[in-house]
Amino acid sequence: MIIRPLIRNCGTASALLIAMLGTLAFAQEHPFDIIAVTKRMLQLEQAGHDAAALPWAEQAVLVSEGTLGFQHPTVAIYIDHLATLHHRLGAFAQSEMLFRQALSIKEHALGVDNTAVATTLAHLAKLYRTTRQPEQAEPLLQRALGIYEQTLGQDNLTVAVTLSALADLYADEGRYAEAEPLLRRALAIQTQQSKPIYAGIAMTLENYAHLLRAMHRTFEAGEMDRRARTARMKIPVIRQDAVQKMGAGERG
Repeated sequence: MIIRPLIRNCGTASALLIAMLGTLAFAQEHPFDIIAVTKRMLQLEQAGHDAAALPWAEQAVLVSEGTLGFQHPTVAIYIDHLATLHHRLGAFAQSEMLFRQALSIKEHALGVDNTAVATTLAHLAKLYRTTRQPEQAEPLLQRALGIYEQTLGQDNLTVAVTLSALADLYADEGRYAEAEPLLRRALAIQTQQSKPIYAGIAMTLENYAHLLRAMHRTFEAGEMDRRARTARMKIPVIRQDAVQKMGAGERG
C-alpha cells in the first residue's frame, strides 16, 4: 500500500534557494552571475520545465564552486538541487551520486547533526523509495528524524513531515503496526500548532485513513476521512484578485 506523501520533498531545495535569494547576505556574498543563473533556473522549474532548468542548475553548481570553493555549504545546496532535478527526470544514478556529494560537503562544513544534513538525508531516502530500496531509505529517514528532533524540538512541523515519510515507508512494507504510531504523532504535532496548516493536517488524516483501511479498520478510516474533509474546508482560499495583484507586483 502506498500512502500519499505529506509533501514533495524534492521541492524543499527550491524553497531554500528562493529564501536565500531574498536575503541581503546572499546578495553580498554571491556575484551577480550566480544570482541571475539561480533565478532563471527557478523560473523554469516553477513553470514545470525541469529538463530546460537542468543546464542552468549545472551552471549554478559550476559558478558557485568557482566563486566559493568546492567545500562551501552553499555549493552543497546547489548540488542538492541539481540532484533533485535528476531525480525528477529519472536519472537516478546521477541523482544518487550528487546527493552523496552534497551530503559529504554538508557533514564536513556544518557537522553531522546539522539540519541541512538532515534535509539531504531525506532527499536521498526519497530517491531510494523511488528506486524500491526501502532498506537503504529507512536508516536515512531515521537519522534525519533524530537530527530534526534534537535540533528543532520534538514538536516541530518538520519532525511531523519526517514521521509521515517514515510511516509511509513502513506502510509500503506492510509494517502497519509500526506506521500507525508515527502517523498519530505527526497528526498530534500538526494539530497543536498555534497556527495549524490545514492542508498538511488533511493530508495526514487521509494517509491515516488509507493505513486503517489496509488494517481492515473501516469504521475508523471513515472517521479520519470525515476529519480530513473538515480540515480541507478550513484551508484558506487565495482570492483571484489577490493573485492578480501579486503578479502585477512581480512584473513591476
